[in-house]
Amino acid sequence: MSERRDSLKTYVSDMLAVERHMLPAFENQSADRRLDKFPEAQRLVRAIKSTIQTHIDSLEQHLQGLGNDASSPIKSAVTAALGMAASLIENMRTDPVSKNLRDDYTVLNLAAISYTMLHTTGSALQSEETAELALRHLKDYTPLLTRINALVPQVVVNELADETEILDISAAERAVARTQEAWTHDHLQSAKP
Repeated sequence: MSERRDSLKTYVSDMLAVERHMLPAFENQSADRRLDKFPEAQRLVRAIKSTIQTHIDSLEQHLQGLGNDASSPIKSAVTAALGMAASLIENMRTDPVSKNLRDDYTVLNLAAISYTMLHTTGSALQSEETAELALRHLKDYTPLLTRINALVPQVVVNELADETEILDISAAERAVARTQEAWTHDHLQSAKP
C-alpha cells in the first residue's frame, strides 16, 4: 500500500511540476501587446493560462490528499524537458505570434501526453481519483489544442500580409479545412497498418 501511494505521489508531483513550469510563460504571453492585433489568439492564451492555474490548484489539492507537500514536487526528466521548453518559449517571445502559438502547441502536447501517462498510472495503481483527475485535465487541453490548430493559419496569413503585397488571403480558410482533415476519424483509421 505504501509503495502504491509513493508511486502516485511521484507521478502527481511530476504533473504538478509540469503545470507549474508552463504557467509563467503563459502569464507573460497573455500580457504581450502583440496579441492585441489577434483578439482570438489573445482569448485563447488567456484561456490556457486560466486552465493551467486551475490544474495547479487541483493537483496541489490532490497531492495533499495523498499525504504529500505540494510545495516541493519531485523533479524528473519530463519536468526538466518541459522546463527547457517553457524557457525556450519565454526567450522566443520576439518571434511572430504564429511561432509563439506553434511553441504553445508543442508545450500543451507534452502536458497532454503527461496526463495520458498519469491517467494510466492512476488506473494501474487502482487510484480512480487520480485517473479521473488526469482524464479531466487532458480533456481540458484537447479543445485548446484544436483551437490553436484552427487559429494558426489565419495568424500566419495576417502576419504575411504585413510583409508582402502579393497574398492570397483565402489561403487561411483553405488551410484550416485541409489540415483539419488530417485529424478526422476517417483519415486516422486509414493510416492504421
